[in-house]
Amino acid sequence: MTDSRDPLGNRWGVLGIIMLGTFMAVLDSSIINVALPHMMSTFGVDREQIEWVATGFMLTSAVVMPLVGWLTNRISYKALYLGSLLVFTLASAACAMAWSYESLIAARILQALGGGAIQPIGMAIVAELFEPHERGKALGIWGLGIVAGPAIGPTLGGYLTDAFSWRTIFSVNLPVGAVTLLAGMIVMRSLRAHGARRAFDLFGFVFLSMALIAGLTALSNGQVKGWHSDYIRVCEGITVVGLVMFIAVELAVEHPLLDLRLFIIRNYLLSILLTIFRAVGLFGSIFLFPIFLQNLMGYTPVHAGLWMLPNAVAVGLIMPLGGHLADRFRPAALTAIGCILVGSSLIVFGLLDPLSEWPMLVLPQLARGAGLALMMAPLLAATLNAVPRQQLPMASSFINVFFNIGGSLGIALLNNYVTNSIHIHAVRMGEVFPAQSGAFYRFALRTLPLEFPWAHGILATPQVKSAFAATTGIMRRAQVLGFDNGFVLAGLIVLAGIPLALLLKPSAHHLKSGAKAEVMAE
Repeated sequence: MTDSRDPLGNRWGVLGIIMLGTFMAVLDSSIINVALPHMMSTFGVDREQIEWVATGFMLTSAVVMPLVGWLTNRISYKALYLGSLLVFTLASAACAMAWSYESLIAARILQALGGGAIQPIGMAIVAELFEPHERGKALGIWGLGIVAGPAIGPTLGGYLTDAFSWRTIFSVNLPVGAVTLLAGMIVMRSLRAHGARRAFDLFGFVFLSMALIAGLTALSNGQVKGWHSDYIRVCEGITVVGLVMFIAVELAVEHPLLDLRLFIIRNYLLSILLTIFRAVGLFGSIFLFPIFLQNLMGYTPVHAGLWMLPNAVAVGLIMPLGGHLADRFRPAALTAIGCILVGSSLIVFGLLDPLSEWPMLVLPQLARGAGLALMMAPLLAATLNAVPRQQLPMASSFINVFFNIGGSLGIALLNNYVTNSIHIHAVRMGEVFPAQSGAFYRFALRTLPLEFPWAHGILATPQVKSAFAATTGIMRRAQVLGFDNGFVLAGLIVLAGIPLALLLKPSAHHLKSGAKAEVMAE
């Protein structure tokens, strides 16, 4: 790896290596969901146990990310990045060869130790290698891995699981990881972060880990355990205590894990808030859309994944352009346009029904992909350009922490809202069609051919069959309306970020470019 001031340095080659590693790490957080039922059968465990395959990875990644800022002051970027990638690749092999449920959980935690560090290290390397006037383009290319991973994950996971085995979703990382490691050893050179070594903030790390683990556990289990259950209340209490103690420690120690003065920087604070909005738009829609396609439109996991590819294609095409625009134009306008595209596309998804044609499925995804691309590169470039160079690793670490928090918060919020909406719509439709009314009977006659196209079955009497068909039809309609409400809520949340986006300050090179343009005009 070369210094960014070396004109002969192969920075773009390094960027490709970083993007590929980031893609692998992010992909592994979404590719696994389709394969969980197959793992349950293999190891003979229940749903609550197998969820820890995904939850353990998420929690460990969240705990590792804050360490990156401190580690970069002691270990070179090359050693830290390739070491994390090696741990991730070897742990992927261990996951593929897991002989028991316990060994799989242990391998997933080890995998997260490497995977959780890759993303913030990658962002910090990009910030070190590229000067402010070209960071937007570089972040646009690097960001392909972050946005494309969750979009491609369900499709690839479904195909590998159905065609081969759930173990292949881990073994597929081995050749890619080996090639990336080899390329990294050849292309990358030693580069260290700016700034002196700092003492490790042990108490800050302990309290932050406590808050992250308890908070993310509550968000991921609230729907199953019940949001008012003792389990969730204890998690919430631990989260509050851990967060309060973390802030107190950071204000008191000489070398904090997170310098709270970063939040005085307007662009950094706005970026953290907008990152949460962006995560809701990305993960919330990726969570709802495949469930709608499978449960309400009848697609298989593989076909549902294929219907989600237009979003990944749009991101792949627009992300480099968004990065290029980020270097030329002020971030406020680009980020606001991104919010408008993402929010509006999600609201359009609120019109979906089981008989929707392909334009309703594809066109909003293209708009959402373009919007996510326009939100990401300008936002990250504006953030990193506003932070002092010696604090870039710390700043990039916590941007990724808040991105994960936002994703978990978005999934939990939308899951709970959709569930409640389905219940409300079912009750209201039950009031409109009382079971003994003529309206209920007429609704049953219309629904019967759809629910029971055959004329025979266990439900022998026409009365029972009609009642069951009408009840099923009501519940199906309530589910459609509930999901539609969820899409609209996700869109409104993203649109709420527009005022924050407009408050972003232009970077110094934008102001210089504007001044030059004015001089030339005169």
